Amino acid sequence: MAFPSDLSYLHTPANKPYNYSTVADAARENAQLRPNQEILIFRELDGSRSSLTNASLYQQAEQLARYLVKQGIKKGETVALLGPNTLEMAIATLGIIKAGGVVLTIVLNMKKEDVMAQLHIVNAKFILVDCGKNDSFIHSFKAILDHCGALTADPSSEHDIKVLSLRETDSYNVPVINQYMLSQNIAEAELPHIYPEDNVIILSTSGSTGIPKMVCFSNFDCANIEQRLSGNYQRIIFNDRLFFWALGSIIKYIMRSETRVFLETSVTLNSPNIDFTWHILKEERCSDALLPAPEIRKLLELSKFVADDGIRLKHIITSGQIIDKYCTGALGQLCEKFVVLYGATECRGICLKTISDCNELLQAGDVGKPVAGVEIRVVDNQDNPIKRGLTGKIQVRSTLAMTGYVSNPEKTKEVFTEEQWYRTFDIGKVSLDGNLIIQGREIEVVNRDSKRIYPSMLETIFKDMEAIKEVCVVPVPDKKLYEEVCVCFVPFGELTPEDVKQFCRQNYFKAKALSGLDEIPSYFLQFETLSKLGTGKLDRKAIRQHATTRLRLTMETQN
Repeated sequence: MAFPSDLSYLHTPANKPYNYSTVADAARENAQLRPNQEILIFRELDGSRSSLTNASLYQQAEQLARYLVKQGIKKGETVALLGPNTLEMAIATLGIIKAGGVVLTIVLNMKKEDVMAQLHIVNAKFILVDCGKNDSFIHSFKAILDHCGALTADPSSEHDIKVLSLRETDSYNVPVINQYMLSQNIAEAELPHIYPEDNVIILSTSGSTGIPKMVCFSNFDCANIEQRLSGNYQRIIFNDRLFFWALGSIIKYIMRSETRVFLETSVTLNSPNIDFTWHILKEERCSDALLPAPEIRKLLELSKFVADDGIRLKHIITSGQIIDKYCTGALGQLCEKFVVLYGATECRGICLKTISDCNELLQAGDVGKPVAGVEIRVVDNQDNPIKRGLTGKIQVRSTLAMTGYVSNPEKTKEVFTEEQWYRTFDIGKVSLDGNLIIQGREIEVVNRDSKRIYPSMLETIFKDMEAIKEVCVVPVPDKKLYEEVCVCFVPFGELTPEDVKQFCRQNYFKAKALSGLDEIPSYFLQFETLSKLGTGKLDRKAIRQHATTRLRLTMETQN
């Protein structure tokens, strides 16, 4: 019998049976039942458009799968994918899966040494590479391909890894998987039988705490991604997250038979003009959009332009950053419902909050309640649950959580308790009404004398300042206090550090309540741009280093 508890514990029971199927089964069913549905739509900056239907995706992926089997790929072996978001990469993903292989998605901006280390760990024998239209990504990939022998006269002759190109290229001498090669005696290649427990994809973590770690997912994991959005309608979702991110993987769109619209990677990586993004949303008649908080803020700046066109999305979904009330201003102006997701590569979806009332006040960091089948607790330093309303460390337990990092048992042991609670390394609390409130990352906490200050919560104060484009609060060394607070910001126009400091003074009590700050920060620095990771998140380590250098401080000042 359930009884009320004042401890920081949340649980949403699973509300439906698990789906015991595979990605290949779902793709085949889509091709049979909805052959002409566009499953993937690719848009380029020049306005051009190309797409794959369920039937064309499945047919081309099956051709590629038979070719890969003929090349010697065996069930359970890892095949690496290196390239931007393209239709060719999508076909390759499903093709590797149908061949029984496990897809390793390589993060585009990873160092050569880290990529080669990952390839060695998973014992990859093949890399399928797409250097993009007009070889636009060849320079980014050169070090990796050269190490594999792809840029030599005799490719792969002295290397264990064979490189195959997904499109014609003159930049290096490797076999190209073209229609001629696919048509040569591959019909008799027998594809393996795939089971729900078989692994299909390895995704990397964001790397925000160091070198990205690898997490492997099975067909069963992919088949049971929680359906989070309400409403019974055919979804057309704009999502330009890169394929190698958990939220960017094409697999969930295959499993749900939902249409995905995405941009070429060169546009995504270079922060596209928000007018162009909205134009694509309208032209493709998108029902929903997955957008990062900075893009939502930019869209809200176009509110009059957007309001006049009469287009409203059913949902705007966002994830990866603490959301403030400014972003929820999208309700009514841009969308009917605003959805905040909280998750981790290791556990997939954790929490969900849907806001449909524009008058609802959103507490900064509120990510709602657990998705079905997930447990959450907030604990102290000894892993003991604490009372609701108190701040502590967030832990998650889920049937669909990873079993461990690939070939990294030490790190796996570090992130799981004996009772299989996953340590998220996020700081937060359970509110009295049963919602999870995210307050920041453990490693980002500023230790100012005896106070622990939460940068993410302090940043929400400055995001209320309309003249601030981006903001990042970091610790810098201090001789007396160990660490001091530095506010790094990018302005929209005319804005000085003194202006930001004055804004902080005016909002001092709010800042104190949210962040743990007992007085206003000592340093305010203006930047032209803030460094970012490949995932689009702020590179706090680099920003901290830049701030420390500009202030002429050194780590020795802490001694």
